[in-house]
Amino acid sequence: MKRKLVKVGNSLAVTLPSDMVKELGLEPGMEVEADVDPRDGSFVVRAGVKYFEAGSATPRFAGLVNNLIERRRDFYEGLS
Repeated sequence: MKRKLVKVGNSLAVTLPSDMVKELGLEPGMEVEADVDPRDGSFVVRAGVKYFEAGSATPRFAGLVNNLIERRRDFYEGLS
């Protein structure tokens, strides 16, 4: 999808279409990860989830993992 850069103060910004914002659950003020892939130079923006902080899983990440385990409980029990 093509997007235009817009000037915001002394910076440039890329706007996101509303359907993408809804799908990713983005809200104004949220932090995202922005990187350049060294393999091909692509610019990547991720709705970041911090996995660990101070050597422990963050509460949000732990919640995501627990939710996944609960949803797939029957599958995991079948593997054991």
